[in-house]
Amino acid sequence: MRSEAELIAHHSVVELHQWIEEIFTGRTDRPSALENLMSSFSREFRMVTTAGQHVGLCDIETLFRTLAGARPTLRIAIDECETLLSSDDSVVCRYKETHHREGDSSSRRSLAVIDIIDGQPVWRFLQETAIAAD
Repeated sequence: MRSEAELIAHHSVVELHQWIEEIFTGRTDRPSALENLMSSFSREFRMVTTAGQHVGLCDIETLFRTLAGARPTLRIAIDECETLLSSDDSVVCRYKETHHREGDSSSRRSLAVIDIIDGQPVWRFLQETAIAAD
């Protein structure tokens, strides 16, 4: 049985990608998707992209603002979410993320370190690894 911290972290993985999809597709005119997304990251957030680049929170915000509405057909699917390590205040989880767009799809395996602060998920680290096409 999953702990409360794990349930919060796994829910955050799905919810965060729903907000990303809303932003990239422009399907929402609510500024709350971007606000919710950005408030989900720690100020010290770091990410390693599928290209191996190290980026921080400012880079991520710039990316989302730049690509807002630029991918109207994008659909993001999350599956295979599993906990690798868990404590009362932090969860390390791995999941598969698949982007579907205009008949094409690409997948990546992601590893996230998500802190649980006062019952709220705060993303501290994310590393994405591209999965080779079949």
